[in-house]
Amino acid sequence: MEYPLLGTEPLVVEFANTRYDDRGVILDYLASAELLNGWFTSYAELHGEVDATGAPARPVFVPARDAGRVQDFRDHVHRVLAALADGKHPGDESIAALNDCAAQAHSSLQLEWSAGETPVAVGNSSTTGTTRLLADLATDAITLAAGPDEVVRCQGPDCRMLFVKTHPRRQFCDPSCGQRARQARYYRRRTSK
Repeated sequence: MEYPLLGTEPLVVEFANTRYDDRGVILDYLASAELLNGWFTSYAELHGEVDATGAPARPVFVPARDAGRVQDFRDHVHRVLAALADGKHPGDESIAALNDCAAQAHSSLQLEWSAGETPVAVGNSSTTGTTRLLADLATDAITLAAGPDEVVRCQGPDCRMLFVKTHPRRQFCDPSCGQRARQARYYRRRTSK
């Protein structure tokens, strides 16, 4: 299956874009545990997060029993990021969902310092599985929402993807959306004569 991955966005933004409104038809790319796990594998491959064998370096496996939990959480993340893009409030329920998931990340920093080496701070977590995945995504969403980066919607015709605006003039999630917008403007000019 081909997933709607931009390849340029942080994991949490790509995750939010997995529920897509295509002219009133909702496309859910995480509709099943199989699709969900396929999406995380595709994300890892696209972003080069693979080991020497080509397998995801940090494999994500969500059991079928947790698929609904991940889908519900994705909807909350999407509401928060879409609210940022639209300049609205996402609602207390979505904010609480992100905060609750982030609070599940029972983690701490550990110092690793081998003789003759440079000290390194390493994250250590007692949380695993789906709970860890959702906690990490919640933390990323909270950091993005409270940070300086601007989350916007694509201005391409019929596109509602979210992306992080990395350049002041960027209007489109992907160059193909920019091309479609230019073609639409050209067609309008040609037909209005």
